[in-house]
Amino acid sequence: MSLLPVATNRTSTPLQNQRLMFQLNSDQLAIQRQYDQLSTGRRVLSISDDPAAASRAIGLQRGVSRTDQLVRNASAAEAFYQSADVTLNKVDTAIIEARGAAVEAAQSVLSDDQREALAMTIRQQMEQIVSAGNGMFTDHQLLGGVLQTESALEHISGTVRFNGNQAIGQTKLGDGTRTEFTVTAASAIGLGEPFIEGSSLGAALNADTRLIDMKQGAGVQAGVLTVSDGDNFVELDLRQAATIGDVADIMRSADLDGRSLSVTLGADSITVQYADGLPGTLAIKDAPGSRLASDLLISNPEGFHAPPLIGDRLSPQVTAGTPLADLNNGVGLDLSDGLVIDRGNERFNIDFSDAETIGDVVIAINRSDAEVRAVLNETQGRIELHALRSGVDYSVGENGGTAASELGIRTATEDTLISDLARGRGLNFNPAGPDLVITRPDGVELELELEDVATVGEIIDLVRNHPDNQDTLRVQITLNDVGNGLRLTAPPGADPIRVTQPGLSDAGTYLGWIPEDATAAEGEFDGSFAVLNGRDYLPRDAGGAIDTLLRLEQAVRDGDISEIGRLQARLDEDLDDSTRTRGRVGVWHSALQDSRTAVENENVLLQSQLSDAMDADLAVVISELQARQVALEASMRFVGQTSGITVLNYL
Repeated sequence: MSLLPVATNRTSTPLQNQRLMFQLNSDQLAIQRQYDQLSTGRRVLSISDDPAAASRAIGLQRGVSRTDQLVRNASAAEAFYQSADVTLNKVDTAIIEARGAAVEAAQSVLSDDQREALAMTIRQQMEQIVSAGNGMFTDHQLLGGVLQTESALEHISGTVRFNGNQAIGQTKLGDGTRTEFTVTAASAIGLGEPFIEGSSLGAALNADTRLIDMKQGAGVQAGVLTVSDGDNFVELDLRQAATIGDVADIMRSADLDGRSLSVTLGADSITVQYADGLPGTLAIKDAPGSRLASDLLISNPEGFHAPPLIGDRLSPQVTAGTPLADLNNGVGLDLSDGLVIDRGNERFNIDFSDAETIGDVVIAINRSDAEVRAVLNETQGRIELHALRSGVDYSVGENGGTAASELGIRTATEDTLISDLARGRGLNFNPAGPDLVITRPDGVELELELEDVATVGEIIDLVRNHPDNQDTLRVQITLNDVGNGLRLTAPPGADPIRVTQPGLSDAGTYLGWIPEDATAAEGEFDGSFAVLNGRDYLPRDAGGAIDTLLRLEQAVRDGDISEIGRLQARLDEDLDDSTRTRGRVGVWHSALQDSRTAVENENVLLQSQLSDAMDADLAVVISELQARQVALEASMRFVGQTSGITVLNYL
């Protein structure tokens, strides 16, 4: 900022003028920079002003932008939480009101008009829940799936269909981790919950099994192995291996003094030995940092164990790409006949003729019109079926083969517990005599006492092993070939097969042979056989609050005290689910507020640091401006003085 010194040596006039003009330009630019700082409040206006400060500012500005976005995310999520809380409060209120109506309806002395009034009250509460289930906020469903833009719940012929999904909205809050900001209809009102969870499908190991799918999805880590016969050592690099077949192929390539290895894959194991089948030392160990041999359970670092080395319990995970031939522990599944799904009074045939993998099976079920969503639970290695229609019964049975049983999703089997019949209430027995009487076409009566029976399979054994049912006219009992239920067959006689439930017993009704308003049932003749086909003895509820209320409405109209009591217990569970979900939303909201406060504080700190790096100190700028103006005025005076000098000044 100093003035250009007056030249004391001889200097040409053009050079002197050039130096004076440079001084003026420099002063003017400096003053303009001070004005710019005063008008913008910024000390650094371009990177060249202060490269170090500008670099820090760029990083700070990114941090400020990030925290600004997190604050906006928090505000949006908070709005979702508040809307979800209002919606779940409506659900809670509706369930509580409906339960109150159910308690009143459980009284035995009520007129038809009173029951109708209570049923209408329950219907109104169900409609309230449907309305809440269709609630939206900013074009997103609150309960029906964040990607669902249309109504998630739809009335169809006295039932309610779920058209939504279980997609959960997530956003970044606080430290940048993803946080849920919506809840699902499954957790809030039980929609789309599985009505059957199949048994394990048991995948077997083969050459194409991926290492990451082994050990029930825990995976096997590829690495480097050292193989030795005691004298010779071979290092096998398996880091690029993707499947257990790759591991086997590379191990077979090892040459130990002319001896190669045999690697055999079993349904759940791997066996390593010499290809010639002769004994000898076979040491296998992991290289430093590797754990492949340990994961495969074939580690034998000192060669103490003689071959073969067997690694078992490798347990491949069932994935959508698992071939059907590898399931059932390598035996495979026979799904050629398909299966049937009953929804209410409608039956749907599911064809698996083109299925090659378990993923194809899931797709075939989902593409049917049964309104069932099949999901492959890879962790448990099983299929789960979710009902999408509330207010109807669901059933999965055979279509002449064993597909449903082999997939583990048949809803009524020989293993069904007696305590699960009658929708979980179990059977009522006759204290004064037999619980069930099957009368053969020849008139022989088979009396059955079921009080000590635990499963349907044991009832089947009682019929087959009954001492009066061991001749050529015996009654045969099996599960129905199509659908579910128990089928009785016998050679024809004078009368059809007859089933009776004496006294207080309801065994015939809930085993599917006798209608609910009767105490006996007769079969019919089918060609050369007398036949009595039973209906499904274990139909499944769709589940969820809406299904419960639809059933409760009908039970109240019918005056079915027992069913009302069962549904009251289910309402308690539905209320518990809704309340728990609402509580979870409250916890999220509380955590959100803490997180937003922390982010806002971080934003303020970043803004402060950015201000220190970029903002101008107005007091300093004004002081420097005044100094620059004085310097400029001095320079201009000096220029004026020197411009008037002539030769006469030097005489």
